[in-house]
Amino acid sequence: MRPTKLSVALGREALAARTESANGWLQGTPPGRTVRRVIDGLIDIELADRSMSLAAKIFTSVLPLIIAASIFSDWDLATHAIEEQLGIDSTDLSAWTSEYDATDPTFAAFGVLGLLLVAISGTSFTRTLARIYAKIWNVPPISARDAWRWLVVLLLVAASAALIGVIRQVSGPHFVGRSLAILGELAVWAVVWTVCPYLLTRGALSGRVLWATGMLTASGLTVVRAAGRIVLPKLTATAETKFGPLGVVFTSISWLFTLSMVIVGAATITKALALDESYLGRYLRGPSAGA
Repeated sequence: MRPTKLSVALGREALAARTESANGWLQGTPPGRTVRRVIDGLIDIELADRSMSLAAKIFTSVLPLIIAASIFSDWDLATHAIEEQLGIDSTDLSAWTSEYDATDPTFAAFGVLGLLLVAISGTSFTRTLARIYAKIWNVPPISARDAWRWLVVLLLVAASAALIGVIRQVSGPHFVGRSLAILGELAVWAVVWTVCPYLLTRGALSGRVLWATGMLTASGLTVVRAAGRIVLPKLTATAETKFGPLGVVFTSISWLFTLSMVIVGAATITKALALDESYLGRYLRGPSAGA
């Protein structure tokens, strides 16, 4: 594999880390320096602020796209996936859509136009995500000339919700089915979060780093979502009882904040591992310029 500019930069950064003066365990041993790089990376990326910003963009960009697609098409599996995760009943949404005739040409034209406008405005999520990846990996952010990357990533993330809904519906309620559903969800997330950083960094990352980012992100999202299926319906019901619709909104944003922390944190940890002095770091960095 030929060296890339990023692999050379990572190699130089790893060399600089090895030559730092030893100061306690976090500086004096290779594992300690890796832990230190993880901590420094999370602080440098401003994990809480970036995650909250990303969560807000998901709430205002990705979810409206899923809702619009479910209203103007038969894409109900995506909304079912949201219901299953948050414990939200979409009866009201179904009642609203039943009042309209989707075969009405005026309604259909408005649906196509509305869906297009929602998709275009929804790229604010992918622009935010692109800036996060650019800061983590020290690569130039993509410009308006590559705007198609924003739209592709947005559609990919939104479509993954529908695909996960299909997997969970096909797997069934039995133990083996749940296991297959978890594996299927893990596979979907792994592909999505491997392709997303590839597109949003314009291919600056090596394949090894991309797959490591995808697998780490997928593992974190799958574990967190599995826990969420247990606790979130009760939390959502309690919040709705006490605060009405505002309670559902606050619970949803808090949950999206948790998922966003996984996305941002996984990329940051992958960067720290790529700078590791062990075989893992050398493998992730790939060949250096002198290799």
